[in-house]
Amino acid sequence: MKASDIFTPGSLPSITYYDRPNLALEKELALALDTKGMICSISGPSKCGKTVLCETVIDNMLLVTGASITSIDVFWAKIRQALRIEKSTTRTDGRTYGGDLTSTGELSGGIPFVGQAKGAISGKVTAAGQQSSSQAFDKNGAKALFQVLRERGITLVLDDFHYASAAVQITLAQEFKEAAREGTRIVIVTVTQRSDQAIRANGDLRGRVSAIDIPYWQNEELIEIPRRGFAELNITIDESNLRLLVKESVSSPQLMQSLCLRICNEYDYISRFANPLVVTLTAQELRLIFERAANNANCSTAYSILRNGPKPRGFQRNSYRLANGSTGDIYSIILDAIASGEPALSFSYQNLKERVKALITDDSGEPRGIDITKALIQMGNSVKDRLGEDRVLDYDHELETLNILDPYFLYYLRWAKK
Repeated sequence: MKASDIFTPGSLPSITYYDRPNLALEKELALALDTKGMICSISGPSKCGKTVLCETVIDNMLLVTGASITSIDVFWAKIRQALRIEKSTTRTDGRTYGGDLTSTGELSGGIPFVGQAKGAISGKVTAAGQQSSSQAFDKNGAKALFQVLRERGITLVLDDFHYASAAVQITLAQEFKEAAREGTRIVIVTVTQRSDQAIRANGDLRGRVSAIDIPYWQNEELIEIPRRGFAELNITIDESNLRLLVKESVSSPQLMQSLCLRICNEYDYISRFANPLVVTLTAQELRLIFERAANNANCSTAYSILRNGPKPRGFQRNSYRLANGSTGDIYSIILDAIASGEPALSFSYQNLKERVKALITDDSGEPRGIDITKALIQMGNSVKDRLGEDRVLDYDHELETLNILDPYFLYYLRWAKK
């Protein structure tokens, strides 16, 4: 087996699949799907394995992504396309009707200027046919489409439900309620922060949603991926190397798969070795691996928008001198602060302020607390207004907490050459 078949950052893993047995996620999903009338809601951090869980448990799945649903018409069109059904079609029910008609009688009459004629007539008429009906499968035929899903044993999985517009969410939540009651198997997938999105779209779903929350991967769970994968190649990686891989994967199994595959490609670990191989990578070798793996985490657009911030209006932003000799304004310094120190996906205001302070030299002053807060609010607004579905971070003003929604963005900040 090739290394690219073992470490699969973009597809369903086999050798390196780890079911996190302490959580019993597969069992929970299977039980939820077998409960008629219930909609299953799976929530968890970005890139934590939500879709992989569905692919593992569900045999016959129709996957639709919320980010691609710009209107309710688009949703139904995607369903029809996946099922290969026209917008309207004619169904024949297969029942025939018909029979023989025999008639006998006497006909008499006269022909003018000729005389009278009289005789008998008989005949047989055969009629047969099939009864057909036309059925619509457009947005008004949702019931019929859900019936097709049930007849074919297909489970509908709506990934990134939270990215669909509010109007689409409300409409779908209404349709899903009735469809689930009739036996359609439906799974809604969201990020942790939007775990109750379906209920918020339709309060009547409360009590009808079976929620499965996938937590961040723990270090001892994440390390199973390289252990299993490299063992298949007859390779033993130094334990300290594995721990560093775990740290830089920031709780993402997909990112871990990518780093392991990068190691294999970098050192030509293409297939299984005949004899055992023990590998210890130096700090410089690991740095090179991390930097090159950043090519798979391109977040340049998000980075540029957040780093540049809004256009200044009639004033020049304050510039601060950093300990490494460079200078930057409040937006670039906040991004540098996120990238510094131990990798983390959530920052309190106080923690972020301390990281900012640690980057700046004493003689250049430091940003005021209110300036940091305003910049964080502006960065959160920029993500919502300009990045669409690529929502790499979120700032909760009430809790004063900055959350990194996509671990690949944090990885980009830490390792990409910008």
